[in-house]
Amino acid sequence: MRLSWTCTGQLLVLLLSVLRFSAAAANLANNKTLAKLTGQLQSASFTHTELLIGATAEILLQHYTTLTSKQLYVRWEDGASGPLVDEILRRTATHLSVLVERDPPVTPADGLDQSHHPQLRLLNLLLVTDRAEFDHVVAGLTDELYDYSGLYTVLLVGASSKRQHLETAGIILRTLWALYIVNVVVLIGDGRQQQADGDDDDDDVRLYTYFPYGEDYCERALPVVWNVYERGVGFVHREHSPFPPKLDNFYHCPLAVATFPVYPFIIPSAMMADLWPGHPERTEQEEEEDLKGIEAMVLRTLRQRLNFRLQLMNVDPPDWGTAGPRDQATGASAYVSSTEEPEKPCPSASQRTAVQTPNLTKQIRHLRANLTIGYWATTLHRNRYMANSFAYYTSQLVLAVPPGAPYTSLELLRCPLAKPIWTFLLCSLAAGLAVIGLLRWAGSPTARHFVLGHNAPNRAWPAMIAVLLGAGLSRAPRGSFARALLLCWLAGTLVLRSAYTGSMIRFLQSDRNHTVPANLPALLDAGYQPYMYRNYSFVFDAYPHIGRRVQLVTAHQFRTAIVRRLQRPGARLCVLLPLETVTFLNRNLTRTGQLLRIARERVTVAKLAIYTQRTSALLGPLNKLLERFVASGLLHRWAAQYHQLRFLANPYQYRGRQQLVLADMDGPFEILLVGLGLGAGTFLIELVVGRWEGGNAKNAKAASNSRTKNRTAVCLSSCVTRSIMTNDASTGNQRAGEHYYYTVHEH
Repeated sequence: MRLSWTCTGQLLVLLLSVLRFSAAAANLANNKTLAKLTGQLQSASFTHTELLIGATAEILLQHYTTLTSKQLYVRWEDGASGPLVDEILRRTATHLSVLVERDPPVTPADGLDQSHHPQLRLLNLLLVTDRAEFDHVVAGLTDELYDYSGLYTVLLVGASSKRQHLETAGIILRTLWALYIVNVVVLIGDGRQQQADGDDDDDDVRLYTYFPYGEDYCERALPVVWNVYERGVGFVHREHSPFPPKLDNFYHCPLAVATFPVYPFIIPSAMMADLWPGHPERTEQEEEEDLKGIEAMVLRTLRQRLNFRLQLMNVDPPDWGTAGPRDQATGASAYVSSTEEPEKPCPSASQRTAVQTPNLTKQIRHLRANLTIGYWATTLHRNRYMANSFAYYTSQLVLAVPPGAPYTSLELLRCPLAKPIWTFLLCSLAAGLAVIGLLRWAGSPTARHFVLGHNAPNRAWPAMIAVLLGAGLSRAPRGSFARALLLCWLAGTLVLRSAYTGSMIRFLQSDRNHTVPANLPALLDAGYQPYMYRNYSFVFDAYPHIGRRVQLVTAHQFRTAIVRRLQRPGARLCVLLPLETVTFLNRNLTRTGQLLRIARERVTVAKLAIYTQRTSALLGPLNKLLERFVASGLLHRWAAQYHQLRFLANPYQYRGRQQLVLADMDGPFEILLVGLGLGAGTFLIELVVGRWEGGNAKNAKAASNSRTKNRTAVCLSSCVTRSIMTNDASTGNQRAGEHYYYTVHEH
């Protein structure tokens, strides 16, 4: 009995031990299962974060560090992303200098800060968690702080589902395309809902981007999966750069180009027909697509290289306009302005149907054209509101002036010798005549004979003038010193007469006109009225007092009136023109016997470029090709077809040896006639004076003779009277004496 109870107790103890072991084993198994599940969840979350960090770090290290700028700007909008930012900074801090910020400084809308010019942000990393934060980031992407042609990486963490990644990436890319940001990639990270959704493909991160031009579309931001980053592999498609060239081929998409005739740079077919009669008529499409001119060849080559369709927008009135804010821009500058709301998509160029629009500056500033070309000189004011390409051509702005007033015949005698020579000659002659005068009137006989000679002191003055004019002397002076002075004067005057004669012959064979002032200030001081064929007012931005005096003329006024006035010698006007325009016009004007002449000094130098919107993505491919055109010499070759310096010279002027005619010697003949007239007048005056003096002399002589006779008679009568009175006194007959006195006095 006791034994049975003992066995039963042992069995119960064994059974309890088995049950306890089974419970412990079950608990252990359950704990391992939970630990495994927890480890899997942590591994999945850690792995995806590492993939995002790895993909971002590889992009930054392999592509951001290759640029000159090494400043990375990190825009951080999520406080929960601190560990992610820290890991990215840890991997890139040794290669890039990083600036992490939340709210960038605010700049005025459409107004530029004149005093502060911050460095544009070229390398950018944007970390956001949702659409609201991304919209907040986009609101701060102004062209005053960010370089839209730089590199942009958008890291969106916390997306709800991978199925919505493509849609989310499309929204982000379309928003950035509205700002013309092309070099952008989007990396989207999943949230923790991916396991609940049953999506097991979580070991990769997809890189999204877009290509704005394609074979079947134009100017659209369609998201594409451009590459995939996998764990342990990295980016799968190594040949796919995150920032590929996207604007090297436009796939025949239209680009609107605002321009107007500026010959010889832009010459439409209609203008070619006007300039050259007999030019074949062209269709409307040919006139829009086939331009002539220096910059037209540049535009046509760009169209062929980039494979875009040219859509011309003729600006009416043809003018560059004034660059400024959107509501103040005029002319061509208004065609490529930034839009008022940058978040709206850019309208497709194919949807712009306006062909003739008023004001070119306004079209550029209002996004009605992709670019503008046509003698766009780069200026600081224009660059504040628009973006310019590489300056591919240098043009000189000169002044077209009329020929100077012709010289009179007497002025021709003065021109061969310069004023210093005339001054020296006259001073020498005056000094010699003064010395001769002093010796004649105040000098001692010894000094007078020593200097002037013994035999010709009275003929020294006429002799000095006669030698100067080339006449000879009838008698040489005696004395060695006087003869030495005569030889020196003969040698000096011989050299002057020979130089004067040779210079006179060459001068008479050349153009005989007064020299026109060389620069604009001298022309204004001389009373010239400046005109501008086009609105080149940017030249006088630093000289407003000169700009106010310049008058603008139309093309019709220039061709009909101004060109004719420029042919009149001595006309007081000048026209500001590019040197290429002068040579191009002369090629046609010389056929009618006209010629445009230029002043000796240029006014300024214009650096020509293509202008677009400030945020346009077209500048990259345009600059690349323009630099090649300049380096290869293509631009100079194209310019040589329209700009040839030989057309600055008068083709009708004979440049060989010319024989002088009597008309060239009008001056000496006039002097001879004046001398003969003076001589004849002097002779007549001498005759009149001599005759008058002779008559007066005769009258004076006759009066003197009569006065002599009267004095003789008076003396005789006095003597007779005195004698009669004496006799009468002696005889005492006084009355008889009176009778005789009156009788004799009457006789």
